[in-house]
Amino acid sequence: MLQITLVTHSTTYTEATALANTLQSILGPSTNIVSINPYPKFTDSFRVDLETIVPLDNPSAIIHQAIDIADQIVSPWLTYYDNDLEKIELIYNETENTQKRHPAFKAIKWAQITY
Repeated sequence: MLQITLVTHSTTYTEATALANTLQSILGPSTNIVSINPYPKFTDSFRVDLETIVPLDNPSAIIHQAIDIADQIVSPWLTYYDNDLEKIELIYNETENTQKRHPAFKAIKWAQITY
């Protein structure tokens, strides 16, 4: 299972929920919304947690799918990979060079994908 965490610029729960629903529809039926909560570090921000099911039998496929999912949302991402533990972590920080793949994703200021 890939864990997807986003921190948003959203000012209301409704906006954060709309973003989560858009992500869920783009990433497909194997993606579930886990939680949507205010993010205390930033005013007018929410933390959105999702998870998506990936095949567990092929580490290379998991890595490829994590990168593919990340690229469907925003770009660029920092990638951390531990071959011994077969763990991957992708981190996104909003910058002036950010590419957002959908208008709704303008609300994303930070994201993390982990396996």
